[in-house]
Amino acid sequence: MGRLKTFRKYILWIIGFYIFTMFCTYVGLNATYEDITAKQDIPTQMEIKLAQATKVNGRIYGEVTSTQENDLNGKYIKVEIYNKSDILTATKYLKIENTNYNEPKKFAVNFTAESIESYTIDIIDDSQKVEEEAARSEELFGDIFTKESLRTIVIIGLILGIMR
Repeated sequence: MGRLKTFRKYILWIIGFYIFTMFCTYVGLNATYEDITAKQDIPTQMEIKLAQATKVNGRIYGEVTSTQENDLNGKYIKVEIYNKSDILTATKYLKIENTNYNEPKKFAVNFTAESIESYTIDIIDDSQKVEEEAARSEELFGDIFTKESLRTIVIIGLILGIMR
């Protein structure tokens, strides 16, 4: 019976250490983010919830709302990020699809670029030229803009590697 109690204590210590590590990682990573500013006015149908960057990466989260007067289905969100020297670093196009009237739709832009200080965001109409520009932008800046899930996997991998 003594071995079972000892085994339970070790399991509880491992679970406690895991929770503590995850908490410290979350707090440590989020403490390094600083707000970045918009270089121009945000469109009225868009609300930016979070726009932050560190020295090496960043994130912009927001919502876009389609109305009967201005249907956004099929249009694009164009996001441009600028470094401290006010030089365009990258451009990202997000296609707006499947939105209902007066119902906010969330969007997220995650990037890995150094010293980002500002951004512009706009809603543009769909056209052949915009589609070509979006494809070219994806080719040029595909390695700068990342998926959030990729970052989560890397963090979990680092934690597991440290625990070995």
